[in-house]
Amino acid sequence: MRICAYRGYATRRQALVSGRVLSNNSPGELRGSESLWHNLLNSYRQFETDEVPHASVALRFESQEHTVQTDAEGYYHAELPRIEQSDETWLTAEARCMVRGEELSATDEIVAPTSDAEFGVISDLDDTVIETNITSFLTAAKLTFIGNAKTRKPLEGVAALYASLQSGSAGRPVNPIFYASSSPWNLYDLLCEFMALNEIPHGPIFLRDWGIDRTKFIKARGHRDKLDRALKIIGDFPELPFVLVGDSGQQDAGLYAEAATLYPGRIKAIYIRDVDPATATHRDDQVREHIKTAAQHGVPMLLAPDSWAMARHAAELGLIPARKEAEVQVEVAKDQERPNPGAAAVAEALGIESLRAP
Repeated sequence: MRICAYRGYATRRQALVSGRVLSNNSPGELRGSESLWHNLLNSYRQFETDEVPHASVALRFESQEHTVQTDAEGYYHAELPRIEQSDETWLTAEARCMVRGEELSATDEIVAPTSDAEFGVISDLDDTVIETNITSFLTAAKLTFIGNAKTRKPLEGVAALYASLQSGSAGRPVNPIFYASSSPWNLYDLLCEFMALNEIPHGPIFLRDWGIDRTKFIKARGHRDKLDRALKIIGDFPELPFVLVGDSGQQDAGLYAEAATLYPGRIKAIYIRDVDPATATHRDDQVREHIKTAAQHGVPMLLAPDSWAMARHAAELGLIPARKEAEVQVEVAKDQERPNPGAAAVAEALGIESLRAP
């Protein structure tokens, strides 16, 4: 049994924390050398969660204690008032719960932007930070249900790009990064491990509820949840402008263009990573239409082939120092030399001879 505490964030008035109480243990450390069966078993454990509904969770934050109840699927959510103002960019809340005579505890990490923050970043994950190749169903299936944090690959230059955005012109990590994805909450631990392994700046990760039974699988609203989450974050930090980052494989450009129409003076830039930059597709045409929409509201949107193009544009806008562009360029080149878990990996994992390279 365990409490899976999710990273939250704090405004000047309150801290938003959440987590889930589960009766099954964490899948444990994942190793890239594990067998297909071991990875399949761990993937099943991630999706087949045994939640603890209607449990009392005590949350201690800034010398105050609050009690909340988990919902029918074991989630807890709380908005905790802030009574102290700190210069720390990360705060913590302690979560405790008694389940079947066993006391569980966990720490909720909370990002708390200070007055030094120049802007915030809201980013997608799938095919924006982590390579899932969502436009190829089999590759996406392999990476979601079979792969683990050590067999997945970040998009080239992501770590350097996001570190540059996080530091801005301050030279230290003062700008908060929020990640919003259509991936299920069951992958939270894996995504945290992946980002730590690849030195990608950590921040709150907002996912959605999936499962392997019918009711959970159809519950989520899809990509619209990402926009709702982005709009809430933007609304919770009225003093901060934002940079939005997504990809062309899903609906990010349209969602972010809508955000630009709602908050035209609050969005500094929108970056859309082209999931297949070597090929002109209908998706590219759709993104270009959304670029026009954003431009009408004074918001620049870029369809970018890689992290270097984003860094170059960000440097031109003054979001990052010019020297950081060169650092991102170097990392892009390094990452391009890393093994790519593409169709061949899918074929090997699933035993599909026809997809294997000749």
